[in-house]
Amino acid sequence: MKSLKYSVTAYLCLLFLANANATEIKVSNGEELTEAISKVKPGDKIVMSNGIWKDTAIDFNANGASKDSIFLEAETAGKVILSGNSSLKLSGDYLVAKGLWFKDGYSKFVISFMSKSKVANNSRVTNCAITDYNPETKAESNHWVELWGKNNRFDNNYIAGKTNDGCTLVVWLKGEENHQNHHRIDHNYFGERPPLGSNGGETIRIGTSHNSMFQSNTIVEWNKFEKCNGEVEIVSNKSCNNIFRNNLFLESQGSMVFRHGNDCLVENNVFLGNNQPYTGGVRIINEGHTVKNNYFYGLTGQDFRGSLVVMNGVPNSPLNRYNQVKNAKVTNNVFYNSSSFQLGAGKDEERSLAPITSVISDNIIYNESDAEAVTFFDDMKGITFKNNSIDSKNSKKIEGFTPKKLTWKKEGEIFVPNEKSGIDFSVFPKVIANKTGTSWNPKTPKVAVQEQTINVEPGTGTLEKAVKKAKGKTKFVLAPGTYLLDRSVVVADNISFVGSTAENTIISFNPDAEKISNYLFRVESGARLSFENVSLTAKNTSAVKYAIVSPKEDTPGSYSIFVNKSIISDFTNAEGGSVIKASKGTFADTIKISNSILRNNFRGINLSSEKDDTGKYNSENVILENTVFTDFSQWVLHYYRGGNDESTVGGNLVVDHCVFTKIGATEKDIVFQNKGIVNVKITNSVFFDNSKVTNPVRLNGKNNSIKNSVIYNSGELKLAGKAVSENIIDKNPGYQDAKNFIPKDKSPLKAAGTDKKDIGILVVK
Repeated sequence: MKSLKYSVTAYLCLLFLANANATEIKVSNGEELTEAISKVKPGDKIVMSNGIWKDTAIDFNANGASKDSIFLEAETAGKVILSGNSSLKLSGDYLVAKGLWFKDGYSKFVISFMSKSKVANNSRVTNCAITDYNPETKAESNHWVELWGKNNRFDNNYIAGKTNDGCTLVVWLKGEENHQNHHRIDHNYFGERPPLGSNGGETIRIGTSHNSMFQSNTIVEWNKFEKCNGEVEIVSNKSCNNIFRNNLFLESQGSMVFRHGNDCLVENNVFLGNNQPYTGGVRIINEGHTVKNNYFYGLTGQDFRGSLVVMNGVPNSPLNRYNQVKNAKVTNNVFYNSSSFQLGAGKDEERSLAPITSVISDNIIYNESDAEAVTFFDDMKGITFKNNSIDSKNSKKIEGFTPKKLTWKKEGEIFVPNEKSGIDFSVFPKVIANKTGTSWNPKTPKVAVQEQTINVEPGTGTLEKAVKKAKGKTKFVLAPGTYLLDRSVVVADNISFVGSTAENTIISFNPDAEKISNYLFRVESGARLSFENVSLTAKNTSAVKYAIVSPKEDTPGSYSIFVNKSIISDFTNAEGGSVIKASKGTFADTIKISNSILRNNFRGINLSSEKDDTGKYNSENVILENTVFTDFSQWVLHYYRGGNDESTVGGNLVVDHCVFTKIGATEKDIVFQNKGIVNVKITNSVFFDNSKVTNPVRLNGKNNSIKNSVIYNSGELKLAGKAVSENIIDKNPGYQDAKNFIPKDKSPLKAAGTDKKDIGILVVK
């Protein structure tokens, strides 16, 4: 006992001496910081003074010791702002960076655990934030966080707002010094990432296809992923022996995907979709993965975004395709009111190998919808199904799934069955309540924006002058009359133009302007542009090619356009003119036209600039409802997505209660060009007297459908890839008022819609 007492005393003395020798170095600029880093010793602390550090590239290259890390931290956490072209590189051993905030700038990388080919080991970045740190061009690719080396930790950080190409966080396995790295990624908040519209929008990727058979041994735990909508893969696993546990996925439009690599564990995670669109669960590819004791709630994603997806594989698959699923185990999970299992998903001529030697057991499935709870795309004899309980309205009898009436009680955010099971429900409330992110608040407070209203009188230049006065969300109330633009109007906020009626509120370009632009309005990234009861026209200015254009080419972020109760006419410029034109590398969240008339235009909505065939497209949602499209020289819509990329939703086109007439001048013309768009739904619409076109609509894919619509004197539908057509009428619509498309009492349109209303427009004033 006496020797033990002396040993403890000696240790405490050594510890005191070590701390006594440690130095705190305060720095206030880049030069002082660089000098301090060059001189630090184990146990030292470098303190960066509060303030804005612009264009500060920190090369934190030093070597601490096992119990004497070297610290680089903010004087006050969150008060050191790294802006402009600032970044942080760590290299060496036992380094800790704390409390830094990267915002208002851009760097090729933001935080990297490597500098000049020298990696960091046993190091940590904690209590830091990266927010909206984006380039000016969307196509420029980078990763915000790069983990190299071994035994590093990235924890309690706040990461949100990435809009350009490239993963938010990457774990690299290139080189043996990065294999079996045992990194830990924990307690981070991964916030909103808008849809990218292409591959490359993952929030976390561990490995690459080339290095996917190496062990990473990375642990991802106790993180929160909220509205991570960049692409179908929120987490993309591309290596072996990783653990994903105790994470919360909240209303994120994607899935945890085991794209490559083997032997990973998914345990105790909570997926709360809350019935938001495209929310997904877990997708399994490759060998040896285990998915157990997870909770899936209110997920709506279909196909590759299903609540549970088990893929088909490719024979002799190269590393970058789909290896056959083997030895997978899915057990003791809860699927509550979530989309159906997709088993053998992706089956085609290439992906022909169904899963084998796998088990789906002891899961609870509860569903109030009429949809099938389990969908089979191939023979699933290679999966053993046992002891699964299913309580669903409309499910076929499946061996291994026992129909069972369950009773549930609400506990916090989830429902728990009253019946006993092998599932540990106690962990799920802890995951939901878990605190993630920084100890300080990097969120910009959302101040309730009071919409200002500005009244505008007609005349030359009055509209542009009024827009210049706007600050923030603004509604421009336009008095009846004609508004002549001397220059195009650029909209960079939430702006609406509202007239009394479309017929008497007219916006066009001044034919006598010193320089006539080729568009009336440009909507910038992040803006929302809407028109109601106005008329946009180019009748007296043929040089004006477009009513509305997108942001400039390759602009990150998204925008939206809404047109209601309006008229858009006479954009007849035959050199590519159209009503709406999207530039390459731009992305609209929503383009919606409703209760309107579009007439006498060369082309309609042009969303076809992404011709590289890499899966990119120009708008997530296009909605056309209760609108007349008449007298178009070529087409109403060109909505293009080339290539077979599977990382995105793939576009959504919804057409309801519309009329399309006198579209096209040659057999090559078409009402809709919607190549590659995954989700197309056309209902209650009339294609009438489009006499030149061969195929007014071409649909391809099981999620493409046209129902309760009229095709008359407009060629024939062309369907492929399990596209669906139902209740198609080939009779004359029988209008009593052809100008306003009002059907006769005995018209085949009467009460024939999917909603029991008349097919065609309901009301257009």
